[in-house]
Amino acid sequence: MFERESESLRIETRYVSSSRTYEIIWRRDDGTTTQESFKGETSFRTRLDEIYTELEEQQWHTLGPPNLLADGWKI
Repeated sequence: MFERESESLRIETRYVSSSRTYEIIWRRDDGTTTQESFKGETSFRTRLDEIYTELEEQQWHTLGPPNLLADGWKI
């Protein structure tokens, strides 16, 4: 989770084995979501790096450690 002043943002990542895609889901505190899908791990990881760089440049700060789900990332 990320925060900036009174805003919060949650970014979820997952692998969908049925479609063999990686996903990034943005969840904003106003209830809106955005989803990005990637066929390859390299493009997925590259996009994650871009997101973290953009968030740092826009003064977003992490709020706690990553939250790993017990049923997540089963390949």
